[in-house]
Amino acid sequence: MLFVALSSLQGRPMARAFDELVALGVGGIQLTPGNIPTAGFADHVARSGIATRRHHGFAFDARKQTTWDASGACVVGSESVHPPEDDEVRGDWRAWYERAASPPILEVMYPGYALGDGAAVERAMVDGVSLAVDVSHVHIQRAQGAMDDRVWRMLAAYDRIAEIHVSANAGRNDTHDPLDADAFGLAWARERMREIPIVLECYMHRLSQGERRRQIDLVRGVS
Repeated sequence: MLFVALSSLQGRPMARAFDELVALGVGGIQLTPGNIPTAGFADHVARSGIATRRHHGFAFDARKQTTWDASGACVVGSESVHPPEDDEVRGDWRAWYERAASPPILEVMYPGYALGDGAAVERAMVDGVSLAVDVSHVHIQRAQGAMDDRVWRMLAAYDRIAEIHVSANAGRNDTHDPLDADAFGLAWARERMREIPIVLECYMHRLSQGERRRQIDLVRGVS
């Protein structure tokens, strides 16, 4: 199923962004941090009947909430989260993760975060961790020499991928640029979409409705 991240319309009130994205005809909305809270948004989402997935520090009543506390515990109920930034927590978040009865899906990140290099990603796969593969983050790792072809091939074939996130960047920063037909990882993501939820995360607040629909078509492989 194709989801679009609520934060692709950065800075808009939650309900307005949600309705604009639903109008694109996608299968669901990923509830992500970054939008302005609106009263009654939880009920608004429930009444819509649209499938949703929560991500990282999303909260119905705040632009963002803390995801990892100082002890290394994940304190949100989101299906998927970013692992901590380097030095973000004092405690052993990995020990918390191993003990958790229902740990969240961990997103493949980029240098500066846990799971931010190929060695850490490979270790997570060996341990059987459920991963969200953000192809734009993988692109940054590869552009910066942090992940080689061997690990990318392993990751692309990994059988415990639980989400795929797509957007584009130039390999330096996570800029959430719109996709083009040759965007890194897009063709692979399309192939896996039949079995794994895929989330479009590019920023679309400056795009026309037609340009937004073109982004949806690119993910679906519609020419």
